[in-house]
Amino acid sequence: MKKNFALLLPVLPYLIMTSLIFFFLPTLDPTTSYFTFFMLLVIPLYCFISAFVYGLKNGIVWFYPIFIGIIFLPAIFLIIDTKALIYGCGYGVTAILGMYLGSFVKKRKDDDSDFEK
Repeated sequence: MKKNFALLLPVLPYLIMTSLIFFFLPTLDPTTSYFTFFMLLVIPLYCFISAFVYGLKNGIVWFYPIFIGIIFLPAIFLIIDTKALIYGCGYGVTAILGMYLGSFVKKRKDDDSDFEK
């Protein structure tokens, strides 16, 4: 249990911020053009950047993108509509890409620092 808690602890700030974003932005009126802008550009961009930073600091953790997709589920059913279910999958995939890219940059940076020594 201690091992799992140590693995879960670095994820919590990212998940808390993501849940705030997921629950605040969809409360905008779904009929406005801003709503579409947030759903298609702002939220995926946030998912990518936060996953990139997380991957840069912690490497690849398999459950982070899954949590990103799961956190969006209550917003779908409570605020938006079930038609937006595909967005949760898209946000998870965006988080996977960001995390892998951040992990790749971290690995390159670590390899370059090892090479210089």
